Amino acid sequence: MKTKVPFAGRSLLLCVIIILISSSIAYRLVELQIVDSEDHSSIAAEELIDKETIPAQRGIIMDRHETILTNNIQNAELIADRYHLREITVVVDGLAYNQAIHSKEWNEYKENDPIKPGDDEMKVKQHRRKVFRDCRTKLLENAERRISAEEKEKLKATIDTGDARSNRMLNYDPEVCEYYFRLHDRLVADVICSQLNPGAAPDEQQLNVPETKGSKPNKDKNAPRPSTAPGITGNNITPQDIVNKIAQPDVAAHNAEAARTGGTPRKYINRIILANNLSFDTADKVREALRAARIRGVVVQSSLRRSYSSPKQLCHVLGFVNHENKGMSGVEAYFHSYLNGVNGMREYRHNARGQVLANEDDRYMAPKHGLNLRLTIDMDLQHIVEEELDAGMRQFRAARGCMIVVDPKTGDILAMVSRPAFDLNTKELITHKGTFPRGSVKDSQGNVITGDFNFACQTRYEPGSTFKVIAVTAALDKKLLNIHSYINCSPFSVGYGSKPINDRPFNYGSLPVWGVLAKSSNPGAANIALRAKWPNYKSYVEKFGLDKPVGIDLPSGGACLVADGSNIVNFSRIAYGYSVAVSPLHMAMVYATIANDGVRMKPRLIDRIIAADGTVYSECTPGEGVRVMSSKTAADLRFALETVTRGAKENGNPVRRGTATKAAIPGFRVGGKTGTAKKVKDGGGYYDNLYTVSFAGIFPIDDPKLVIMTVIDEPHPTDCNPGGGTVAAPIFRAAAERMIQTLNLTPSDPEAYEKYLAEKNDHNTKP
Repeated sequence: MKTKVPFAGRSLLLCVIIILISSSIAYRLVELQIVDSEDHSSIAAEELIDKETIPAQRGIIMDRHETILTNNIQNAELIADRYHLREITVVVDGLAYNQAIHSKEWNEYKENDPIKPGDDEMKVKQHRRKVFRDCRTKLLENAERRISAEEKEKLKATIDTGDARSNRMLNYDPEVCEYYFRLHDRLVADVICSQLNPGAAPDEQQLNVPETKGSKPNKDKNAPRPSTAPGITGNNITPQDIVNKIAQPDVAAHNAEAARTGGTPRKYINRIILANNLSFDTADKVREALRAARIRGVVVQSSLRRSYSSPKQLCHVLGFVNHENKGMSGVEAYFHSYLNGVNGMREYRHNARGQVLANEDDRYMAPKHGLNLRLTIDMDLQHIVEEELDAGMRQFRAARGCMIVVDPKTGDILAMVSRPAFDLNTKELITHKGTFPRGSVKDSQGNVITGDFNFACQTRYEPGSTFKVIAVTAALDKKLLNIHSYINCSPFSVGYGSKPINDRPFNYGSLPVWGVLAKSSNPGAANIALRAKWPNYKSYVEKFGLDKPVGIDLPSGGACLVADGSNIVNFSRIAYGYSVAVSPLHMAMVYATIANDGVRMKPRLIDRIIAADGTVYSECTPGEGVRVMSSKTAADLRFALETVTRGAKENGNPVRRGTATKAAIPGFRVGGKTGTAKKVKDGGGYYDNLYTVSFAGIFPIDDPKLVIMTVIDEPHPTDCNPGGGTVAAPIFRAAAERMIQTLNLTPSDPEAYEKYLAEKNDHNTKP
């Protein structure tokens, strides 16, 4: 009879079995985590997670007729992170792999035992990883510092111990590291150019590590040979260009000199754009080449580049974006939060060979595209004012100028041009003389002219006689005078010792109120203002909105500057446009108020905000206007402004000619006001021969459709004295005549207009 195994024996056997199994598992874990950690880490690293940014479309900008003004061009940038490219543990990866693949061991298990097709793939991988690790170890060992513990402690006292990179560098020789960095920079350049220039292979160079531990490499012997790769079409990039961009030798030279002389060092640029405007196909090839070469610190970033369909027009209104697609000026900056979308993201896994691995955990977030803007701008009118302003400035040899076209009933800005300007795509300077490289043109004081300044909104100038309508408005609207009341226009002085106010060389004696505007009499305007008194006058300055920023959706210069009118000398000068500084847009809106029957509208630049799917996000309708004056006062002012361009009879006497007869268009009733003001010197006083001249035009005056403000700075006419009537008025007329045809406006006197066109045509066809 068999004896049963006791319970204690069975338990002991079970424990032994469990211990054996546990020991086996523990041994395997030790082997995986310690003995073969590098091999298995490399295998695990083969399955990597990548995140790809899907750029959002920046909202497009269009004019009122939905003519597209901006485009988004898909491209990619090649960006280097210099911080990582100066990290020894990053650099040695690329150098070690470059050395490994050129070594005989790469294709041999051992000497004279070559790797053959059909060999075990896993064993081949493990062998080559070992070759790579050996090269990497040799590189790091060769770069180690050979200093004592005491020397290392002294060195540690000179660095920021809280900086991990600085602490690492305690272990490595700076000279060897710098040499590695130079070799790696060249390796990066060759790998990139091999893809950007498919016809030219990069220079293949193995880094020879000295056998003696701690010795310095022979720099002449081991330096890579110069690459013969040509420059890249469009980018004109050579390997040496890339090396210089990363190394930044000018900064290094400056810092070396600063260290010698005790000067202030300059910081290196860490984010470096090596190439841009790459196609997505080229970008993918560069990305794969960098990954295959084990180069880190250089990334390919997909993006959308902003471009402009009419880059030489409307530049100050549209503005531009920087390399990160952030709006920097104009509408691009003011509405950046609307135009800028939210980038999407795609996450996927791939192995070391770049093969994408399907995985249910992959994530995808669709981009949210920016909103589109429809402007109030009419590009047909914009084209006209740009051409006519340039022609006028060439004729009168002016330094600066602008034209603004406003719909007085809505406040819509239909056109706006300033000179100098810039090309939206190239940033080249645009003047009435042509286009010039940015930074190549300077003003009379030696300052570089960039064209970025929006003269129409941002400048402040003394307006001269265009400001006289404020005094007339105050007197008429308060019923202190009527449009036919007579005003003494003889020279007179206000305040003790002040210069007399006059119309030199004329003395008009007595003029009706409308005649004060028609002849632009300074004593007449001062007397009208004094009749209205400063508190009343100031209230109309405020009603016209001159005490506040103009309120347009663009960068502007803020409120107008008005001297203290409680001082009678200041007040008398303010009346005819001195001791006050305004922007052209402020003055355009003053005349738009008169044209709109006395109601001031806010200048409107955005007509509608539209979502990417076409739905209307916001309807930017004109707001309710602010009544500044009665309809009767506005009508009287329009009558007076019409006399400026054609004159009027006075008590049945012959017509008194106005100051802007060169603005008149036969068959159309045109109104407006000239302005001529001497320019202020920086140190006080006025120049004798420098002027800012202007003309504010309204047409047709009987049913105002447009207000056109023209301001010309520092004109130098050869055939007349510089003035609003001789310089700005003809430019207004040239633009207005073309707008009549474009907008198909109906003349008030068709017969006179047809006769004028026939005479003009005959004149143009004569030899």
